[in-house]
Amino acid sequence: MNRELTKREKTLLLVLVVLVLVLGYCKLFLPSTGIVAGAFLFSVVLGIIFGMYPAIKASGQERALPQYDNDQALMTELDKLMAATLQYEVDCTEGTTQEGYLVLRPVTLTYQTASYAQSRQIIDALSASANVNFLSNVDVQYDADKAQYKTVLHLIFFELMP
Repeated sequence: MNRELTKREKTLLLVLVVLVLVLGYCKLFLPSTGIVAGAFLFSVVLGIIFGMYPAIKASGQERALPQYDNDQALMTELDKLMAATLQYEVDCTEGTTQEGYLVLRPVTLTYQTASYAQSRQIIDALSASANVNFLSNVDVQYDADKAQYKTVLHLIFFELMP
């Protein structure tokens, strides 16, 4: 997910962590009752996880994955987003990998902007993109000599095999 978690989701994740810690304690220190407690806690954890899905779906944050070979739409979107930059570079040399029915398309994006706000707008737009992605390794640095911000980030776009 490429969005900030709501207060409800953060609370549910905290409850999940506490339950996992209790499960670990039961398994280590209470072996005779660990099986019963473990089964109960496991069912509670699954209930929490599957309970979060309808909330996310109802919030409108769920997005469908594009079909494989989405290069044209992806590059068009990146070009539109990068139009506001001073200069940009897209590196797709890592190639794609397939994990079952899922295709992972890694992209390294480097761009310069006149302000931090512009850089942040592009990052936010990438997070909300119709091309579902995982954003990582974001590095925004100010270059005083050129009076501009240089941003380097790594994206992994997801596509479905037909």
